[in-house]
Amino acid sequence: MFRFQVMADGPDPLTVHFEPLPWEVVVEPGDHILIEWPESFGSPGSICHEPGRLTILEPNFPLVDGRNWARVWDSSGKEITY
Repeated sequence: MFRFQVMADGPDPLTVHFEPLPWEVVVEPGDHILIEWPESFGSPGSICHEPGRLTILEPNFPLVDGRNWARVWDSSGKEITY
């Protein structure tokens, strides 16, 4: 698995927008989320950062364990996957 953390380290919340799904998570200042992608994926995807917003264009994942999208956890460890 490929995991990465997204943290809102500024004074304002950070909105993390997942594409191609219309799903967003608001990360409060000082907080973070953990994102996990399957280990092998077809395309690299992309990440675009602008003030107050992070857009993640997810790769084209192959079907793994019955799913083909990322998993997401909040900072308490609770899964909040869309």
